[in-house]
Amino acid sequence: MAEKSKKSKGKKSIGKVNPLLYAAVYAALKPKYTKKYSIEFDKEAVKDLKGPAIVIATHTSDVDHILSALTLYPVRPTYIVSEHFTRKPSTARLLKLMHVITKKMFTPDASTIVNIMRAKREGAVIVIFPEGRLSCYGHSLPVAEGTAELIKKLGVDLYIWKGEGAYLSFPKWREKGSDRRGKIKASVKLLLSADEVAEKDVSEIKEIAEKAILHDDELAMQGIEYKCNDIALGVDKILFKCPKCLKEGSITAKDGHIRCVCGLDTTLDNFYRLHNAPFERVNEWFEWQQSEIDTENEILSSKVRLGCCKDDGFMDEFAGEGEAYLDKDIFRLSGTMHGEKIEFSLSPEKIGAFPITAGEHFDVYYHGKLIYVYPQPDERMCVKWVCFLDKLMSEKKSIK
Repeated sequence: MAEKSKKSKGKKSIGKVNPLLYAAVYAALKPKYTKKYSIEFDKEAVKDLKGPAIVIATHTSDVDHILSALTLYPVRPTYIVSEHFTRKPSTARLLKLMHVITKKMFTPDASTIVNIMRAKREGAVIVIFPEGRLSCYGHSLPVAEGTAELIKKLGVDLYIWKGEGAYLSFPKWREKGSDRRGKIKASVKLLLSADEVAEKDVSEIKEIAEKAILHDDELAMQGIEYKCNDIALGVDKILFKCPKCLKEGSITAKDGHIRCVCGLDTTLDNFYRLHNAPFERVNEWFEWQQSEIDTENEILSSKVRLGCCKDDGFMDEFAGEGEAYLDKDIFRLSGTMHGEKIEFSLSPEKIGAFPITAGEHFDVYYHGKLIYVYPQPDERMCVKWVCFLDKLMSEKKSIK
């Protein structure tokens, strides 16, 4: 009898958010977002969307979960969410109510796959952000390894959700309270039926998913005005190199201006156009500075502050300090966390990518433990670590 009880407990269901709670939240959020941010919903496909199914979603803003949920309503989706958000008291309880499946980013996590398969058996509409992390600029990132294999394994209808204008309304680098009012076009469409998924191989599915996710928000929403008190405030969290003097860490952004100590004075208007700069768009500036990194010969090293989880499971952002190092072959971290010595090395391939909270820290996993790394003395430079690894991994993949 005890053995049967134990088995039942091991097969705990994923479940769905309470329908009354979901309806109440929808009723509260839809008017606010529709009016304030001028959202247009294209949800014709939702009427035929039944689980089990999978929705891959673009991820250029930190409110994409809300925007996609509003688009998919009345479907009650099951989201795959980064463990990062369960480590904050402000979001952990809400995510529990939403019955999300948590995932460790860019690290093997068998429990996530088990839970996804369980959700499929329960007839869930599963939403994943296949880039694996939130882009820190207005362009989509490559689809993470293993995504196409997961889609093939699930063998269900595949949908695509897009939120064009979401980045321009809620850029990752914005200062708190400086959301922009403009326009967002949110849509969900059928990408492949279950039968089509079954007949295609993994490489074909990967190509289709990559093409569907590919997105440049600045180009998609050209000519649309986005209003706020200071459109440039915070963009120096992702722009770290001056195109005039080539100095790094010398950019400041405020009052619509992006300036460097060398005298560069660029303005960013409410249409996200740059003036008095060698680039027309922020995305071009960002991609240029990443292209300038010499991964073959350059080395990154910095003193760092470290964050990790306390015994209660929530993040302690002042857990310790140390030193970080990165070159084309190795990432090293050494120091102390909660009074205990920590020292380890990982290959770039093992890490895959650094998720980032722009202007603050990048994330890395070691033995399944989430660690925040805050470069010192200028935490904004965490974006260069992200760019270095992204470029390095892109180069390694192109060689293959």
